[in-house]
Amino acid sequence: MLKKLLVLTITLSLLLSGSIFALAETTLPTSIDKPQNLSIRSNGDSEFRIRWTNPASVLKINEDIISQGHSLYYAIDWKKNDGNWNIGDITHDSPNYIDEIHGYFFGFLDNIQQDENGASESFLVTWHLDPTVIDTSSTFDLANNTYYFRMRYVLEPYEEELEDIISPYSETVVIGKSVADNKLTKLDAPMNLKLEVKKDSNSKPYFQLNWTIPDSILTVNKQLPVYHIIDFKVGDGKWLSETTKWDGMPKAPSGLLTSNDKFDAVEEGLADNIVIEENIYHFRVAYVCEQQSGDPVISAYSNIATTKMEAYSNASEWAKSELDDANIKGLIPDSLIGADMTKPITREEFAELVVKLYEVTEGTKAQAASPNPFSDTTNPQILKGFKLGVTMGTSATTFAPKELTNREQVAAMLSRAIRLMAPGEDFSTAGAPIFTDQKDISSWALEHVKYMSKLGIIKGAEGKFMPKATTTVEIAQNYATTTREQAVAMSVRTFNIFDK
Repeated sequence: MLKKLLVLTITLSLLLSGSIFALAETTLPTSIDKPQNLSIRSNGDSEFRIRWTNPASVLKINEDIISQGHSLYYAIDWKKNDGNWNIGDITHDSPNYIDEIHGYFFGFLDNIQQDENGASESFLVTWHLDPTVIDTSSTFDLANNTYYFRMRYVLEPYEEELEDIISPYSETVVIGKSVADNKLTKLDAPMNLKLEVKKDSNSKPYFQLNWTIPDSILTVNKQLPVYHIIDFKVGDGKWLSETTKWDGMPKAPSGLLTSNDKFDAVEEGLADNIVIEENIYHFRVAYVCEQQSGDPVISAYSNIATTKMEAYSNASEWAKSELDDANIKGLIPDSLIGADMTKPITREEFAELVVKLYEVTEGTKAQAASPNPFSDTTNPQILKGFKLGVTMGTSATTFAPKELTNREQVAAMLSRAIRLMAPGEDFSTAGAPIFTDQKDISSWALEHVKYMSKLGIIKGAEGKFMPKATTTVEIAQNYATTTREQAVAMSVRTFNIFDK
């Protein structure tokens, strides 16, 4: 019996020790991707700013290994003119590593910030390029010398018996003699700003701001840091920007590019208290990029988001009841809230309206097309409509978002949406009105026009449908366009018929 217990004890010990060993055993990657989008710029005569994008795979490796005691760091290599590379194949644990010379060019990835797109930035002072010389002004000369930089990652395992895992070097970037300083002249504004009032754990209100980052800003941010500033006003008061310079306005935490901000006006010193029930709070957001030299580039402001806004600022008497109905049902897109509804609707606005109709009716969020086929818009609502098959471009690569939409386009978009929302319906056009200008309706739109007029959602006048402008005079007079209030009315009529 004792022997059996001894054998059992030994067996359990071996199993337990094996389990502990298995838990302690580390699974390390076999390779690491290289840094991306490396760029270099000078900040005066004494400092370089080096910028790069960390691949998602590298950030995942860093997240996985940091708790296991391993180290993932970046190493910046450089050379002057035709000289030798400073680091070459040296790593942090190499016998040839000299901290006074190489140490300035190593940094642990976990100690450096990344924005939500993986962009990071570090700096080097010119003294780092030759720490043996106290006065580097005699050796550092961008006008007459060329400096080359590259970067790689090194994973240094905790276990000494394991070898370092080293990524390839990034692409080489150059600064100095005969290297042009490409000046940025324009930044696109943040898009689709939305505002939500929230409360913290102490029931103290704050403002949650969210917006869309244009693709052009993501591209700029790979080379130069871009961050947002927040403009703010209460009621009919002045905007903060009217009394404060841009560099004194609330800005992104740590100067990182983000698509959101948690804004507390009291903590920012912009309000004594926040009383949502009594005041209307207005926000808008802009981008700033501080370049290597010259003035910073500042974008236009985004759309204005407020805590309270009427559904429309102006509307015809006949339209108000349907506009109010549409507002209650959540059918008016954000871009049209507070707008003058008597104005003609653009192709972009109508695309947003019909996507909103689809999402509210279906109780689901549509997905945007990717990649974006259009060169003249990045609006996600347009891309949702395109993927649904509800909206089409004016060509294979253009959408013409700011053009006014005509009545046959409106009929077609609504008709396509109905076919998605109610695929089992009878889409015959028997009994539809016959219009005296039917010859002017495009062949691709005719069935849609007949179906929508049969339903009574979109109607003609004096026997005409007025599908589109056909002469230069009609184009100049905005003939056959649709006003915003007409479009919203059509949308709410459609919803009331096909709501599930």
